[in-house]
Amino acid sequence: MTVAQIGDRLEEFVRTQFRVSPSDARFSRSQRLFDMGYIDSVGVVELLAFLTEEFKVTLPDEALMSDEFSTIDGIAAIVGRLRAAV
Repeated sequence: MTVAQIGDRLEEFVRTQFRVSPSDARFSRSQRLFDMGYIDSVGVVELLAFLTEEFKVTLPDEALMSDEFSTIDGIAAIVGRLRAAV
């Protein structure tokens, strides 16, 4: 699975789980999900459970604390690297 495919699946999850309207012009894969209010602290737990279940990865603390973990593109890149390292 490519990083782009991971991003596709992750975007689908975020839009569905957090009820992001298809007409929301602010939403994009490079938008900061937490700063813009798309995902809150409870949502992070849901997101981590999804990543673990869907992609069979566990994100290390340094990944969770990185700027990269704030966007769909960034999260997809992290997951891609973790999957490649297995």
